[in-house]
Amino acid sequence: MYIEQHKGTEELTSQAYLGWDSKYLSEGRDALDGNSLIHGGAELSYQNFAAGIWYGNSPDVNYDELQLSLEASHTLGDATLYLGYTHFRFPFANEHDNEINAGLIWNGLPYEIETYVEAYYSFYADGTFIELGADKEFSLTEKISILTAAQLGINQGYISDGHDGANHIALMLAINYQVTERCSIIPHLTQSWSINRNQQLEGDQQLIDFLHGGITLSYSF
Repeated sequence: MYIEQHKGTEELTSQAYLGWDSKYLSEGRDALDGNSLIHGGAELSYQNFAAGIWYGNSPDVNYDELQLSLEASHTLGDATLYLGYTHFRFPFANEHDNEINAGLIWNGLPYEIETYVEAYYSFYADGTFIELGADKEFSLTEKISILTAAQLGINQGYISDGHDGANHIALMLAINYQVTERCSIIPHLTQSWSINRNQQLEGDQQLIDFLHGGITLSYSF
């Protein structure tokens, strides 16, 4: 589960990160059948626009994935709207895909709870996946904060050989340790539960209940 910030910045900002996950959670599935993923990327933001690059590679199986993304956002009061485009490359499989996504973040709830809804459409699968979620951050000290998050995923043809409708719920706990003003270390644990898994469908074979953890090193420029 990735918690992303889709909010504009008045100044040019950039961030790079490198991480490891014990498993690869993708649309509620254990996408690499229990194998791990090393991933890294960079983001550049200015005013209401952002661009990013992300690359993941498994040290256990022949899998890699490259993402190139562009996004525009607009904030109205407690709401942030965003629209994006992502190009995917899978070099080992010699495949590619293009996606468009749109979402809404709402910050108007009590206790600074943030909620969001996002939908992304795959041109390759000709289908859409929808995510609804909420997260809350707690500050423990000046350098340590805890992030809790919950997510519901709904498949609408995005996993073309899986069942349509609600397919998973996930809960995440992450700790952000600010090593320096620019550098932070973020370990996390995520538990995902499948919903209405149909074992007769190939796309549901990886839709299982599973726990995984990981750690990310982030640096802001």
